[in-house]
Amino acid sequence: MMPAAVATMTPVTTPERSAASRRRRTLLSGAAALVAAPMSWPAAGRGKAASVARGSPVAIPGRSPYVGMNLAAVNYWTTAFPFADMVKNGKAWSSRDDKGTWGASLATRPDGYPVALQPGQRALLAAAWSRSRYPTGRYTVLWDGTGSIGFPLSRVSVHSSEAHRIVVEVIDNGGPLYVAINETQAADPVRNVRVLWPGTEPSHESQPFNPAFLEKIAPFSLLRFMDWGGTNASLLVEWADRPRATDLTYTTARGVPVEVMVDLANLLRADPWFCVPHLASDDYVRQLATLLHARLDPALRPRIEYSNEVWNLAFPQARWAAAQSERLGLPLPSGFPAAFYARRSMAVFRIFADVYGADRGRLVRVIAGQAAWTRFQEAALAWEDTAAQADVLAIAPYFKAESAGNPKNVEATLAMTSGQLLDDMRVHMRGQCAAGMRANAALARKHGLKLEAYEGGGHDTSAHFPAAHQDAMAARFAAAHRHPRMREVYDEYLALWIASGGGPFAHYNDIGPWSKYGQWGALEHVLQDAAEAPKYRALLDVIARHPRA
Repeated sequence: MMPAAVATMTPVTTPERSAASRRRRTLLSGAAALVAAPMSWPAAGRGKAASVARGSPVAIPGRSPYVGMNLAAVNYWTTAFPFADMVKNGKAWSSRDDKGTWGASLATRPDGYPVALQPGQRALLAAAWSRSRYPTGRYTVLWDGTGSIGFPLSRVSVHSSEAHRIVVEVIDNGGPLYVAINETQAADPVRNVRVLWPGTEPSHESQPFNPAFLEKIAPFSLLRFMDWGGTNASLLVEWADRPRATDLTYTTARGVPVEVMVDLANLLRADPWFCVPHLASDDYVRQLATLLHARLDPALRPRIEYSNEVWNLAFPQARWAAAQSERLGLPLPSGFPAAFYARRSMAVFRIFADVYGADRGRLVRVIAGQAAWTRFQEAALAWEDTAAQADVLAIAPYFKAESAGNPKNVEATLAMTSGQLLDDMRVHMRGQCAAGMRANAALARKHGLKLEAYEGGGHDTSAHFPAAHQDAMAARFAAAHRHPRMREVYDEYLALWIASGGGPFAHYNDIGPWSKYGQWGALEHVLQDAAEAPKYRALLDVIARHPRA
């Protein structure tokens, strides 16, 4: 197969607002130094303990107390690529034979690697998926054990090869990047395969995070790990079942190990926001609190939230909480489990306070509710002494296109320009969205709590439109969200939030592809230039205008 031509990409430079530009350059100039921080995670298959060495404190430029970030879920179609070893965001090994047939039985060991391969069988792992915008260039692949490694279905050429190390040149990144185990021996099986992001081979053992990812999230003072923890529909109950740093990949339903989350927070000196799984036992909660107290930089203040959106009956955790309310005879006004949510939140807070002891003042205890109406959080805060045990009321004040989001208006919406869609978004933002901010700010003041945003940003979905129009609507919404004026819309939106009395705002989310389900990522991929990302640029503007004192 002949190599495809590789286009050289030149960074786009456009004039930026001077204050935001200077501060952005200051913020991001410190990110490159993060690579040198000593930190290592034990490699799977080497028999090391699951503990993780914490990196030395890193001097991070000042940020804003107002601007935080949700980290997008780690999955095999990621465009964020958080880790230097791309296997950590890869899809687990699967079987493919020489005829191209997928899905034959593949026996694996506890570490996730194949026990053996049948004649003509290969084990494949996708380190990057089609259209995930991973870069062209040279990738180093390392492994332990006896066998051979290949790269089927991938447009690569071998640059160099030696024992347990191959350097490949990705010449076309339009498709997936697969690594394959072609042969393995039972006595010394192939294991600990690492596919290293270009340029990270010298540093990946001491710095497991991808420097390109660190650069993009370095400006944010608060990191919410809800999706990294697989919080929605989590099945975690006992501490022994949690994910480990030694796991083959972090793309399973169990999510990213807490130790890895803590290491990232420590490295970036960013306050972490943890969501406790809704099924977690008291022992799980106690072990989690113990780990955070021992491992998290004492200068950082962890936010503790019970699950995620227990008010939202579209999520399994909310329906489970409603069922528990019925079982326990707790109130269920309009079917919403506010009393159970408050009761379990208080139990979690008490366990954390007991573990932290004299350090309990470092904890930030969160009660969360719906932004557009306050009934759920009113009921939760009024349940027993919930308000007295909490520190923060958190909401998700999203804004969206007002009339254009209605499927009844699809024909008119398809005829709208991006500018008209942005104007329509402002109608919702200045109306229902701003009213929800003010109402929740008043509720927070009533109970002596701070108001924060656990999520928020611009969100337009076409998934609820007729199937024949979904793709066209998704393209219209995406064009509006990419329009330079979206930066101004975000500026006004965040100004409304701050004026209402809102504090830290955790945008949802950092980096991810857009689709008919929404334009969630402030950046669409980790290598995207800020000049092409008006939402990301607007967040940097707010950081520049409202620096931490």
